[in-house]
Amino acid sequence: LLPSAYRNAERIYPNKFAGYMALAKMKMLLKKWVEAEVLCSTILQSSQYTFQTDPSKVFQKNGTHIIWQLKPKNTNDATKEASLYNFTGAPLSFVLNLNLINTFSSGDLRRQHYITAVPFNQQINYRSSKYKNLAVNNPNEYSIIYRLDEVNFMMAESLIEQNRAGDAVPYINHCRQRAGLPALSTSLSVSAATTELREEKRREFFVEHGIRFFDLKRWGLLDQLISVKPNWKSDYAQWPIPQKELLLNPNLNPQNTGY
Repeated sequence: LLPSAYRNAERIYPNKFAGYMALAKMKMLLKKWVEAEVLCSTILQSSQYTFQTDPSKVFQKNGTHIIWQLKPKNTNDATKEASLYNFTGAPLSFVLNLNLINTFSSGDLRRQHYITAVPFNQQINYRSSKYKNLAVNNPNEYSIIYRLDEVNFMMAESLIEQNRAGDAVPYINHCRQRAGLPALSTSLSVSAATTELREEKRREFFVEHGIRFFDLKRWGLLDQLISVKPNWKSDYAQWPIPQKELLLNPNLNPQNTGY
């Protein structure tokens, strides 16, 4: 029932295509790949959206690659992401893991535009700098929830799952080539295309709304986190069922493992 047109030129309210994207994510969870492909194709064919070819402009609010974004509470406030991940000197918030940093090749422009090295006491820590404007000096950044780049990866995955790796690779190549990397070959096997998609999606969407976490969960690969998160436990894949809900409805038993 959502309109195709945006209520506001800043794309801060979801429209029909944002709804299609949310629905496509659900179809992928259910492994309904053909239905997910159709939804992604509908978004990609819309004249409202254009792929952003300049990596320095991906996180600026005026891009036509943006499907849905949220504006800060006050005019010129920093985005929540800029505030959360910013630090100078000693890290006071989250740092990027070296495991992620080392996945970027030397020529990858995302390494240049999205990551900042911060020296401190003969050590270098890395922070996300996708959003760059802080304090009250933020004329051009909103928090992007859905962008066309993710639709390309969703489309690619839906095609790979239908054994159509050759059709899928061009959708992965959009972000690779924007990052200054050579295009992947369309002759990749399904297995090789799957590996490339998962690695490219990690490099493209780190620290964006838990996309990586939910991908790993959907792929059954969450336990890979033990290599970068020493406190990770398999039980963390699910939260506990609230005790008050179990008391109200014993049929919800058994409790999830580990709680």
